Amino acid sequence: MYLGADYYPEHWEKERWPIDAELMQRAGISLVRLAEFAWSKLEPEDDLYDFAWLDEAMDILNEKGVEVILSTPTAAPPSWLIGKHPQILPLLKNGERMGFGKRRHYCITNRTYYHYSERIITKLAEHYKNNPQVIGWQVDNEFGNPKCYCNNCKKEFQHWLKLKYKTLENLNQSWGNAFWSHDYICWEHIPLPIVDYHNPSFDLDFMRFFSDMNVKYSNMQIELLKSITPDKFVTHNFMGLFPELNYYDLAEKYDFVSWDNYPQGLEKRFHVALAHDVMRGLKKKNFWVMEQQCGCITREDITPALSPGEMRLWTYHSYAHGAEAVVYFRWRACTFGIEQFHSGILQHDGTDKSITYKETAQIASEIDRIRPQLEGSKVISPVAIIYDYENIWVNHSYQEKPMYNYSDEILRFYKAIRKKGINVDIVKPTDDFSKYKVGIAPLMYIVDDKTTNNIKKYVKEGGTFIAGFRFGIKDRHSNIVKSILPGKLRELFGISIYAWDNLRERKIEVQTRSGEVYQADTFADLITPEKAKPLAEYKNSWHASYAAVTVNTFAEGKSYYVGCGLAQGFYDKFIAEILKGLVPEGIKVPDEVEITLREKNGKKFVFVMNFSDKSSRIFLNKEYTELKEKKKLQGEINLDPFEVLILV
Repeated sequence: MYLGADYYPEHWEKERWPIDAELMQRAGISLVRLAEFAWSKLEPEDDLYDFAWLDEAMDILNEKGVEVILSTPTAAPPSWLIGKHPQILPLLKNGERMGFGKRRHYCITNRTYYHYSERIITKLAEHYKNNPQVIGWQVDNEFGNPKCYCNNCKKEFQHWLKLKYKTLENLNQSWGNAFWSHDYICWEHIPLPIVDYHNPSFDLDFMRFFSDMNVKYSNMQIELLKSITPDKFVTHNFMGLFPELNYYDLAEKYDFVSWDNYPQGLEKRFHVALAHDVMRGLKKKNFWVMEQQCGCITREDITPALSPGEMRLWTYHSYAHGAEAVVYFRWRACTFGIEQFHSGILQHDGTDKSITYKETAQIASEIDRIRPQLEGSKVISPVAIIYDYENIWVNHSYQEKPMYNYSDEILRFYKAIRKKGINVDIVKPTDDFSKYKVGIAPLMYIVDDKTTNNIKKYVKEGGTFIAGFRFGIKDRHSNIVKSILPGKLRELFGISIYAWDNLRERKIEVQTRSGEVYQADTFADLITPEKAKPLAEYKNSWHASYAAVTVNTFAEGKSYYVGCGLAQGFYDKFIAEILKGLVPEGIKVPDEVEITLREKNGKKFVFVMNFSDKSSRIFLNKEYTELKEKKKLQGEINLDPFEVLILV
């Protein structure tokens, strides 16, 4: 388990580097990430390299026992490269060429950019391949933006479509191009989606193409680094719930996933927890946090500072959900550039007087004490939620705006589960669910044959499956299915859906069989039960003759269908009933306190985290040992604001 910082020696005079190294050692920082935006310093002119400054900085850090993750600097091509090859800059949707002066200012398909990327990566890898201080690589920085609409991207898209569909007849049929006379008679006529209200099938394939091009560029870097430095890990800093790329595909060839965690407020704790679990789910293994918020952050605005203790809380929250390393962004606040009000462990003055420096030292000391017990532990979950990027894109590919918020629909279920202290795994639709007690699929438009068979097998063998509204309404081309909903799984759910209502801002009432009344929102599938039992029905509107929530017994398992968005109170009670045998025993906590478990060799480590700026009280009905302080605890316990306990 590591505790580190993102360090930019190129931002400071050389005389400062030994001071930073000394302060890092005193604070317990044992790892730094370097050089992800340093291309202009590493290659100040075309084919003229200067690694001497980086060597010197690393030597100084090495004297204090600080290890290094080196980054490929390709997220920020230097001005000399753009001056020589301006076509590297992306062509934006409005037809204007992106100017120099930001970052990620390159076209993802540009072959010239591939050449220069390969060259700088090769030079770096060859130079540092025998340096044991370098333990691994970060590829680029935060893949995903911007999209490019240049002629080369258009040709690549046309080629991608040709490989996928083989014939124009197949493409026209799959896209439904008879609508509005959109049939193509030659591949070269197919444009990029630069106009509003494009065909949803077209938009879905463009998102697949854009994701594939990012994966291709990423894989080029991975393969190059692995060929030169096979003994060093390769990772990338993903962006949590970022929806524009298929992160499962992007993650495939990395040794492990890292991500950049900027919570921006205690009210975001469930979003952050979900993002951690998504990151862990990409490779089904523990992950790193490569950028952890340690104070104010700034782009369009400056966020509030973290309260004393809040950075520590978010750090342990990362470890609780499966992090093996937490790397703070950044070591010292920069005095220039667009992020000059972005806090660091050290503030602009560079002294050790900052609140965050003292808090970092406290965290590092605690991590040193608990590392032997926690290292190698994993998050074991009895519940799986399906998270699928193509379903996100389908949701976004209708008239240029999302129909519903995919993450929000997942969070309705996720919050209810996490409030009970039950761990959650994030899975793909085609993953094996057999080890999970419960599987959940909110807002899952596309349900293909492979997914259908997977879900049916899971329920048939005794699993419990919960689907949200709009389940299975589309095929893989984003066309509405012709069958009665929910399509091929009608028998499994024991229902038919002949009508629906897009509620948007309207609210209608839903009453459960036990008499509780909840507000339904967003959307309403109007369910006709066949063999299923209604658990809740619409009332006081024309929807009143239809069920809203149902349950069906299918072979050895059960399937639930939640046909509308509902107030959070419904999910809390609904999930509590289904998962009542899975709630961790021995601990009672209020809503503001999160419980998350890691396990190793059958031993459970219970993270208890107070997400409040006020004291909270918990109750332990058996004796535990607090891992950091080695104290015995039982009965009613007071938690200070932002406090964290690790109980065994």
